[in-house]
Amino acid sequence: MTEAETVEELVLATKDVIDPETGLNLIDMGLVFHVGYSASMRRAHVVMTFTTPSCPSGGVMVEGVERRLADVEGVDYVKVDVTFERPWTPERITPEGRDALGWR
Repeated sequence: MTEAETVEELVLATKDVIDPETGLNLIDMGLVFHVGYSASMRRAHVVMTFTTPSCPSGGVMVEGVERRLADVEGVDYVKVDVTFERPWTPERITPEGRDALGWR
């Protein structure tokens, strides 16, 4: 599998992790800024945020990403960086996420 294919698999795997407060996956919720992969290091790297810095589900979501991405073929290590430099806003929710929430 190429690095690009592995990144696609990692993005799909990240969609398996749910924001417990909304029931949306992290991608559709717009919480993930970057998903990357280094084949030479066999490392997945995710940069994400939470809806607020005091999000009570933050640790659960980070742990979910770490566990789920560790199951992807070719990944031995997962690094998750949480940032608030680009604050989350509802505009980051994907059209699919908006549909799931009933937002038009």
